[in-house]
Amino acid sequence: MRQIRFPFAILILGLVLFLLAACDDAAPNATPAPQAPPAGAIIATAAPQAQTQNKECVNGGRFVAQTNTQPAARVNGVVIPLVIYERQAAQAQTALAQQGVDPNSAQGKEAVKGLRAQVLAQLIDDALVEQAAAKQNIEPSDDEINQRVRQVIEDAGGQAKFDAYLGTNQLTLDDLCQQIRANVFSEAMMTRVTQTLPTQVEQAHVAHILFAKKQDAEDALTKLKAGADFGALAKQVSQDEATRDNGGDLGWFPRGVMPPEFEQAAFALQPGEISGIVSTQLGLHIIKVLARDAKRALTPELLQNQRLAAFNTWLEELRAQAKIDKFVQE
Repeated sequence: MRQIRFPFAILILGLVLFLLAACDDAAPNATPAPQAPPAGAIIATAAPQAQTQNKECVNGGRFVAQTNTQPAARVNGVVIPLVIYERQAAQAQTALAQQGVDPNSAQGKEAVKGLRAQVLAQLIDDALVEQAAAKQNIEPSDDEINQRVRQVIEDAGGQAKFDAYLGTNQLTLDDLCQQIRANVFSEAMMTRVTQTLPTQVEQAHVAHILFAKKQDAEDALTKLKAGADFGALAKQVSQDEATRDNGGDLGWFPRGVMPPEFEQAAFALQPGEISGIVSTQLGLHIIKVLARDAKRALTPELLQNQRLAAFNTWLEELRAQAKIDKFVQE
């Protein structure tokens, strides 16, 4: 499956762990209110606040309007402030350095360049999601934002430990408030976008034998056609170490998970049938379909992958339709 980029807190790397721990089980609770900033508004963050003096978000994590804000980008007329972009880029670079990446090395410079581009892309996505939410009168209440902040502080072990964490990672309470607010919008819109997705779909139970060399695949196919046991042969010759010991069994999967060539071959077979040699980016395969089910329940992991894919497609459509101007060199 292609990589899915999801617009949650992927940029402030240390903060991600906090947010996921605190909000993993929290149900979206965005409530209608016509308080979203209008299109064309110029937005900027409030000045960073001393952590020990502020235990709640100012304005529910909203950007505070200013009239002299330098833009990093403009999304459908709404400014993404340069100060926000530079601050999040610096925080992401700090997290990168903490992982042992030297920003002055050739590899480090490339990593930083890619990271800054990702920061800007994330801010643009956040703006698009919030604008879409505003059209549906979705606006998180201040109480909801502050409740999530309190949960994060509690999970951190109290205010003192939380403040220490923020200080170590060059974060402020404003950063947390703004990220939680973005998460609430994303959660709410993901629920809207994916609420009609099916939970039961056509699936196939498949085994395969993986080869690196064409001659080995041809020899194995000859043996299978002569009546060799598929599972036993997989244990002997398959290059897939993850499935070799269980006879090449890949389990059940729906369409859209495997490489296209593999999927096409697998879903063209009936139970008990064996494919010819199928080439993918992973190597050469011989595929056997063990069973098929026209309406099988998706596992939680596959269901989440389906939701993420649908959300990503929706977000790509928003990007394609939006007027986006960038004012920084990525």
